[in-house]
Amino acid sequence: MNRTELVRAVAERAGSDEAAARRHVDAVFGTVMDRVSAGERVIVTGFGTFDRLARPARSARNPRTGLPVEVPAAQVPRFRSGQTFRTRVAASAPAAEGKAAAEAPPVVSVAVEPSRPKKAKKGKKGPDAKKKNAKQAKAASAPAKKKQGKAKARAKAGKAGKAKAGR
Repeated sequence: MNRTELVRAVAERAGSDEAAARRHVDAVFGTVMDRVSAGERVIVTGFGTFDRLARPARSARNPRTGLPVEVPAAQVPRFRSGQTFRTRVAASAPAAEGKAAAEAPPVVSVAVEPSRPKKAKKGKKGPDAKKKNAKQAKAASAPAKKKQGKAKARAKAGKAGKAKAGR
């Protein structure tokens, strides 16, 4: 349900027009945001509690580079549902699941065959063939390496390029 659908539902339930319902819904949300921004706690008995939470500064990792990043402290909104709300959701869950299962389309299972290994290409055997086979055997027996981030791979490539240039 989006905001427009909420306004429409409030108008139907209250027996008023949508313009009035929109003003009331906007007034409720605006008041809650203003009070929580000011540091107050808004308690709607049975529905829930809106308040502000202080999140301390911390260090995290940039997922692309893997480098540590400092995340500053922040004030964030928090909502905790009330007991009546939780009870109503829990009571409607089995009925909703049963209804969804009855209306859901039948599940179709598809068997997927594993891919066949590629056949080795027939070609001329020469002095390089032994080197390739030795490298492949070594790579197959070696433990799997952990994937590197792009930045680390570039740094390694840069160092390798400098080492080759110095020869």
